[in-house]
Amino acid sequence: MYWLLTTVVLTLLLVIAVLALAAAASPQFAPLEPIARHGMTVAQVATGIVVLGAVIGLLKGHDPDALWITVGYAVAALGVPVLLLNQQPNESGEAIEPPSLYVVAVAAVTVLVLVLRLQQTW
Repeated sequence: MYWLLTTVVLTLLLVIAVLALAAAASPQFAPLEPIARHGMTVAQVATGIVVLGAVIGLLKGHDPDALWITVGYAVAALGVPVLLLNQQPNESGEAIEPPSLYVVAVAAVTVLVLVLRLQQTW
């Protein structure tokens, strides 16, 4: 895979985690909340591009040492933010609050580790 693209995505995820933690921890940084939330959406798309690159590489015949571990990292990198950040309406159909910024930070760090491990299996 491409280290440059992966490095950009990892940096983006780290910045999002720091912004989310700062916005959650201090009212002074509360204006950073929308940047962190929208940044996580951008990071999910960027992670999808990295995973797509890995899938294309696999389809072209790349043979990593542990194929199923590579596939697991790819699936987890896409699935973790979906599981942590998507909220369903409550029983009465009303929208609920978005996930905590701490959850956004945890999702960003988790995806960061998964993308890094995906790159390392390459």
